[in-house]
Amino acid sequence: MPIAPSGSVDVVVVGAGISGLLAAYRAASEGLEVIVLEARDRVGGRCHSMEAGGVHVDLGAAWHWEEHKRVPRILEEFSLERFRQHEPGVAIYEPQRDRPVQKFEWPDVPPPSWRVAGGAQAIANAIAAELPDAVLHLGSRVRSVDREGGEADTGAVVVSGEQEDHSFMVRADICLCAVPPRLVAHTIDFGPDLPVSIRSALRRTPTWMSHSLKAGVVYERPFWREDGLSGRIRSFAGPIGDWHDATPPSSMGDHDGASGAGALFGFGPPGAVSGVDAATVRTAIIEQLTHCFGPDAADPVAVDTHDWTADSFTTPEQGSACQGQHPEPVPELASSYWNGQLHFIAAETAQDHPGFLDGAIEAAERWDRDGGYDAVRFGQAI
Repeated sequence: MPIAPSGSVDVVVVGAGISGLLAAYRAASEGLEVIVLEARDRVGGRCHSMEAGGVHVDLGAAWHWEEHKRVPRILEEFSLERFRQHEPGVAIYEPQRDRPVQKFEWPDVPPPSWRVAGGAQAIANAIAAELPDAVLHLGSRVRSVDREGGEADTGAVVVSGEQEDHSFMVRADICLCAVPPRLVAHTIDFGPDLPVSIRSALRRTPTWMSHSLKAGVVYERPFWREDGLSGRIRSFAGPIGDWHDATPPSSMGDHDGASGAGALFGFGPPGAVSGVDAATVRTAIIEQLTHCFGPDAADPVAVDTHDWTADSFTTPEQGSACQGQHPEPVPELASSYWNGQLHFIAAETAQDHPGFLDGAIEAAERWDRDGGYDAVRFGQAI
């Protein structure tokens, strides 16, 4: 949707992942005029789910745990459900492709993990569906954020970028930047320039998921459960090193895997499929699963992968420093700048569970908790 020049809005949100969408929804619910700018052609950010055979498989963020109390609250608010990660059964170890696989009992009982019915992207889809018309603008990549008046305490924030074959400019009282900090540092210019401390914090904060390659495979049924297998594979042969059962209970007629579609998702080393055509990747994954599970794995309904290292909307081209590290709370990223007009609200800026789904919610609601909506409403932010 083209961005029509309409003067100023109250709040401009950069990024339509869970944090950006939730912040926009909260602001719009308070009666503020909001616009959301998203570079991708979809919502969800790193919540990205493939769909095949009526099953959604997460190629991005997938799990949350018992300590993540915000996720079930949001699921209830938007009428979504969750289910326990399937763990029962025997795991498989694949040392090499030319050697037999080994079956073993997974030694430790993991803490209960949960997944979102319909995939984690369903959260973003549900929030986006509740936004007022003309709020969400996909295909809109932000290149600069400037403050009119420079260092002065007055003046709107001007957000500029490209949409298809033309540029756009949006003026707002407040800018909420819901883009991963490292991506912000490498792709968005600020004027006046940000303090050295915040520029350093943006650059050094790892982007969770940016080190990951994820794969999803859907079958007509979860046949591995019939053999007493958990769907868990630990492999040194690749291309995927760690597989898990991704079958949702809703797809199984008797909830035990006897009928309905089955699914697996897995993690591989970043770059493992970059530059390789989809057909070759599909063949390699099917060969691996057939080696581990037998001939039943040879005919999947669908195979898909996503390499987040090669995703320019997640990982900057200037390199992938800090890969594999989990973000830690960074106080500088939870602060506001430009007299309260600029806030960073990506999941990595959370002070509680940064990088996780729960962190995205915490970061999105921080501005509300700190009185940001009232500041705009009563003209205190500028």
